[in-house]
Amino acid sequence: MTLALTLISAFVAIAVPAQDDHSRNAQRLEGVWNLQVTRVNCQTGAVIAIFPAMHMYMRGGTMEDFGTQNSPTLRGPGYGTWTYDSKDRYELTFQFFRFNADGTLAGRNVARQVNELSEDENSLTQTSVAQALDVNGNVIGTNCATATGVRFR
Repeated sequence: MTLALTLISAFVAIAVPAQDDHSRNAQRLEGVWNLQVTRVNCQTGAVIAIFPAMHMYMRGGTMEDFGTQNSPTLRGPGYGTWTYDSKDRYELTFQFFRFNADGTLAGRNVARQVNELSEDENSLTQTSVAQALDVNGNVIGTNCATATGVRFR
């Protein structure tokens, strides 16, 4: 019994710091970020548009996105999740609703992105691939983008 308790205590002592290290790395991304997004043609890389956006990464792995490429009457806010991957890499997925000019639902966009955080934790680079879906969930287009970001303080 004593040996079992000793082994359990040793395992817990080893496992907790590893979990704390993962949590600390995850927390490095938390906060509000100002982004400069460059939307590009997925095949050629030609620039389609450049616009600002904001992301907020919250403790526990949720996030919010607000882009400015389209009017707020045509695009809702984005909501999603993020995870710490490794070293300075974070993966995120979010979606937002799109609307027609008459206010009817046009569908939604689902974006999958990777953030690479700088060593000083105050800037990042991002790559993104998003699918535009119609109201029935059919893919009607794919968008690609890169972005640079700075922490809002």
